[in-house]
Amino acid sequence: MTLDLKTLMLVATALCLLMAAVIAYVSEGSPPALKALLRHWALALVYQGAGWVLYAERGSIPDAFSVVMANGLLLWAFIEMNRALRRYFGEPYARRRDVGLLLVLLAGAAIFLYAWENLSARIVIVTVALTWIALDSVWVMWRRGPKHWPRTYRVVALFLLLPTAVLVARALNQVFGQPVQSALELHPLQMGLHLLATLSPLGGAFGFVLMVGTRLQAELRDAANSDPLTGLPNRRRLDELAEPLLRDREHPISALMVDADHFKAINDRLGHAAGDEALCWLGSHLRVHARATDVIARLGGEEFVLLLPNTDVDAAKQLAQRLREAVCEAPLYLAGETIKLTVSIGVAEGRSSSEPLHELLSRADAALYRAKAAGRDRVEVAS
Repeated sequence: MTLDLKTLMLVATALCLLMAAVIAYVSEGSPPALKALLRHWALALVYQGAGWVLYAERGSIPDAFSVVMANGLLLWAFIEMNRALRRYFGEPYARRRDVGLLLVLLAGAAIFLYAWENLSARIVIVTVALTWIALDSVWVMWRRGPKHWPRTYRVVALFLLLPTAVLVARALNQVFGQPVQSALELHPLQMGLHLLATLSPLGGAFGFVLMVGTRLQAELRDAANSDPLTGLPNRRRLDELAEPLLRDREHPISALMVDADHFKAINDRLGHAAGDEALCWLGSHLRVHARATDVIARLGGEEFVLLLPNTDVDAAKQLAQRLREAVCEAPLYLAGETIKLTVSIGVAEGRSSSEPLHELLSRADAALYRAKAAGRDRVEVAS
């Protein structure tokens, strides 16, 4: 088998289908949202491979398949990649644009094939459509990604832009240079385009899989450090956040232990779903009324903790009173009822940088139990 354009197209097809199978395999067991991202990219590779097969059979099958449908499949492959990237960054699909571009490309390819045979016009139409989608994909990454792109972003962008650049060069040559007479004609630009088409499925898919893998690692890390109900840091994350604050010997640090009053009654009367809603409501109120520098975490059950850096016990008590009043005065709607939820709060100031976190929280917890014993809906300070 000699190395010609048809051979390159068939090799590109094999690589596309192989990489699609690999992506489908590695996506199993992924969270649904990330699995959907990978599915878009795998479908793009299938469409791309099908397009190359039809291209390679030009002359052996009707032109409606080897020209019109082949170009449509390649465009839709780029659209699926664009959708994967848009979904990755939380961007909405551009459905009208995608369908409009596809219809324009199919109509143009049919017109310049049957009504007015013009290879140059077909090449220009395909180039404009594919370039539009490729540039939009890179623009989404540029606009929504981090300021300093990680390597995975660069790999994906590179394998989107390189084939696009060669497409544009081929179109310019077709209009202003020495045009080719056939899409299968051996020409340096066409050879370069199909060589890149052979490599881009591997490179682009590899980069995108790594992007999704990086996000999965971040989500697993967040899940390990967050309370799944309220989204607040859990005890493990609290220990990490508290370490540098406790080492600061120059500034005081205080802790508030916050507990919802009569919470069991809400669960017993309205159900655990209502209790979960009440905990989320309480967590959001603590976020809103605490300071930006405060660390808020859920320890478990209906118990929350706030670490207050640069705060002595008097300032901590004042903040605790404001939090208690804010929660008490805010109406809580549960299961069609208006509930008045109150909290008891224990306050403790760190004694020294050598005092571990569990001792500080233990003293705040002891003050909390005194607040409970004294009638609830109150603040007590550790002795």
